[in-house]
Amino acid sequence: MSKEDEFTSTQKKDFQNWAKNKQFPNSKKNDFWTPKAVFEALNERFGPFTLDAAASEENHLVELFYDKEMNSLEQEWKGRVWCNPPYVKQEDKTTIKDWVQKAWKSVESGEADRVVLLIPAYTSNMYWHETIFPNASHIVIFRGRLDFGGPNARAGGAARQPSVSVVFSHAWKGSGMQVLQMSNKGEWLSEENYNREVLELKLKNGVEAFGKQLEGNQFVVLEGSTANFQARPSWRLSDIRRRIQLIQNGALEKVGDTFRFTCDVTFNSPSSAASIVRACASNGKALWKHA
Repeated sequence: MSKEDEFTSTQKKDFQNWAKNKQFPNSKKNDFWTPKAVFEALNERFGPFTLDAAASEENHLVELFYDKEMNSLEQEWKGRVWCNPPYVKQEDKTTIKDWVQKAWKSVESGEADRVVLLIPAYTSNMYWHETIFPNASHIVIFRGRLDFGGPNARAGGAARQPSVSVVFSHAWKGSGMQVLQMSNKGEWLSEENYNREVLELKLKNGVEAFGKQLEGNQFVVLEGSTANFQARPSWRLSDIRRRIQLIQNGALEKVGDTFRFTCDVTFNSPSSAASIVRACASNGKALWKHA
C-alpha cells in the first residue's frame, strides 16, 4: 500500500469512528425554512393554504400559523394546511410520525380539507407504510436536495437528506395515489398515477393479468387479462374443470399461445384466480402485486 493510499484509509477510519459517536453540526436544529420557489409551486397546486401548522414569527408562510408555544399537535387544523414540521425528536418526545398521524387524522375526520407536509424521505419508517402509503392522495418527489434557508442553513449546500412532500386530501376521489416529480427549484417535471386497487400478476413468458380484491376474499380478474395455455401436469382437477367451463362460456378465448379473458371473471379467492392465470396451483396472496 502506498503512503497516499494509507493516508486515505486512515482518514476514512477516523471519519467512521467520529461519525459513530458524534453528530453533524445543526443535526438537532429545527429552524429550517422552506425554499420559496418550492412553497409557491405547492401552494399554487394544492392551496391556497389557510394555515401554516409549524412555523414562527420569522418564517411563517401563511398569515395564520401555529408556533412552538401554541403546540400545533394539540390544535385543530382546518382548511388547507401547510406543514414543514420539526425533523428531530422534540423535548416532549414527539417525532415526525406524530405530525404525519395528525395530518391524516385531520383530513380523515373532515376537520381539514387538505394537509401538505414537507418531510424527509425516510421511507423505511413504519409511518410511511402504516399511514402515508395507504392514505396519501399525492406524493411529490424532488429531483435534487432542497436548499433550506434560515439561521441553520448549510453554507453553500443543500440538505443532507432527500425531501418529499406528502398530501392528504379530503376531496381526492381517485382510487390510488398521484406521484409527481418536482425540481429543487420548484419546477413541475412529471406526474403518474399509482392505482392501489388494481393488482397485477406477470409471468416471464409475457402472460399478464390484472385484478381487484373484493369483499369476502373474492377476487375478480379483469377483461383483457391473459393466462397460460399450457397447463402443468400436477394442476388440480377442480381448476382444470373451472377453466374448461370458462372456455365453454366464452370467458376465455385462445389468442396465439395464451388465453385472453373476454370479460371480468370473479373467483372465490386470489389463489383460485392466480391458478387459472398460471395454469397450476398458486398462492394468490404472494403472487398478486400492486400494478
